[in-house]
Amino acid sequence: MQHREAPVETLIEITKNLTAILNEEMNCLQNHRPAEISKFQDQKNLLTASYHKELNDIKLSGGLASAGNGEIVRKLKRESREFQKTLEKHHRFIKARKTLSENMIQDISEEVQKQKGSSSKYGRDAKMAQKSSISNTTSLAINKTI
Repeated sequence: MQHREAPVETLIEITKNLTAILNEEMNCLQNHRPAEISKFQDQKNLLTASYHKELNDIKLSGGLASAGNGEIVRKLKRESREFQKTLEKHHRFIKARKTLSENMIQDISEEVQKQKGSSSKYGRDAKMAQKSSISNTTSLAINKTI
């Protein structure tokens, strides 16, 4: 391998590793183990910083045209396409999980409000009784008894 191909080879390896981490994160979410995602964060941050550094180094040294033979560039493009597909899938997956969680919390909130009832009561002076702010406050704790 020539010296000018080294940043491209490094970028290919970083791209492969980032793709693998994104797949692992999606796997954790699919298997209902979201707490395990945090163990990938440090490595993902390091790889992302390295990715940007190598990409910048390639640009500064003349771009992909000066990176070496056509095969290495094609290999980088293949890995980059795979990474982009995985990144888009990961984004859609996270967005779907977020929407699902938000809808679940909204449904729970509405159900609590229904069960609480909204019956109006009159006070001693024939006016609507004021409810205390404590009775209007609903706290919701995930994985706890409500």
